[in-house]
Order: sequence, then structure tokens, then C-alpha cells
Amino acid sequence: MALVHHDPQDGIIITRIGQAEITVRPEPPASATGAPVILLRVDAPMLDTLAAAYLDPDEARRLAQALVRAAEAARPATPWRTPRPGPR
Repeated sequence: MALVHHDPQDGIIITRIGQAEITVRPEPPASATGAPVILLRVDAPMLDTLAAAYLDPDEARRLAQALVRAAEAARPATPWRTPRPGPR
């Protein structure tokens, strides 16, 4: 996955997988009383598909945690695992 743009100060990340582009960025509230949201956008021109989701901060955190768990299950970042508590 090629990193196209990352601005930690703005919280924006744009990456590419083949011709597909994934954008994650915070969005300001839509109205004065609205809450801020996080935009998750996937643009896959080869499949002629554009998908976007607006997540509240808690949903974005849960998605990020789920992605990390899935990545760790597929390929641990380190060969050293935290031992599971066994019977005592």
C-alpha cells in the first residue's frame, strides 16, 4: 500500500492500493449543533466504485481496533506474544 499523503497535524491519510485510493480524514460538524465525524472514503476506479462512510469518533476507534486485531491475527508485528494467563 503506497502512502500518498499523511498530515499528522490535520489527521489526514491517503493511501493507494493499485488504482484504489483510501482517504481517512476528520470532517467538521455539518451544522452548528452537529458533531464532528471521520470520513472513510474508498475510490476504486477499476471497479467503477466509490464508497464513503461518515463515522463518529467512537465508531472510528472501534474500526481501527478491529483492523489492528485482524492484522495481528494475520501477521503479528512481533514474534513475541504476551503469554495467556494459564490455570494456576
